[in-house]
Amino acid sequence: MKWGSILLVVFLLAIELRGQGYAWQPSPRRPYTAPTTFYGLEVGTGYTQHWGDLPYLEKDIVTPCCSYERGSGSVLRLGLVAERWITPNRAIALRLGVQQHAAEFASSTTSLARRNQEPLVTQYHLETRTTQLQLSAEVRQRIGASMAVISAGLRGNVAVRATMTNREVALGQGSTFLDGTREQSLPTTGLDDAAMLVVEPYLCVGYDVPLSFGIILEPYLQAGYSVTSVSSLYSWRYLDVSLGVRLMRGR
Repeated sequence: MKWGSILLVVFLLAIELRGQGYAWQPSPRRPYTAPTTFYGLEVGTGYTQHWGDLPYLEKDIVTPCCSYERGSGSVLRLGLVAERWITPNRAIALRLGVQQHAAEFASSTTSLARRNQEPLVTQYHLETRTTQLQLSAEVRQRIGASMAVISAGLRGNVAVRATMTNREVALGQGSTFLDGTREQSLPTTGLDDAAMLVVEPYLCVGYDVPLSFGIILEPYLQAGYSVTSVSSLYSWRYLDVSLGVRLMRGR
């Protein structure tokens, strides 16, 4: 992923930098007191692994055609951040933003016997996309005298929009459905069972790089896990591992 590669490079470069700390001082005659409150922007992207027990129901058909259990996808976040250093080594932070999850599940294969032909082997694919408002709070702790910071937080993701598509795909060279196609789109009821709120604790490690007086750049690595289900009807959890960067200015 392009964004992931860029953020990884920034993160690795930041490890080699030696931050001056927050007590910037241009010269002994011009002392500068570092601010304790910072505001800024954050962007992040990453990989998600999904687990569930999701019986897909075709529209107006009671019997499920398949059940999805494992999937993978991506996440993209953009938000506003505010943090307050209550001691020289500890801070509290709040985030308000929006995030988008994209996930794809694949069912086990099924085989259908056909007269005078090879069996038709198919697989169902479920693709989902959810957009959520995100509010999070975290505690940040500086590691020793370094500019490295470890954080623990909790975020709530409020569903704004959720969609899904379901397809049946013919596998094997030359395999097609009766109409000659290799894919069939199945009617859906939409992802109308998306939970209104998903709670996700997370851990984060970052490195504060002072760019100028009162301006901080922090690349970070973050991992979170949903403790509540993405679906209001079925079991659906995910693990999120992402890279991000924050640009903060002190006041």
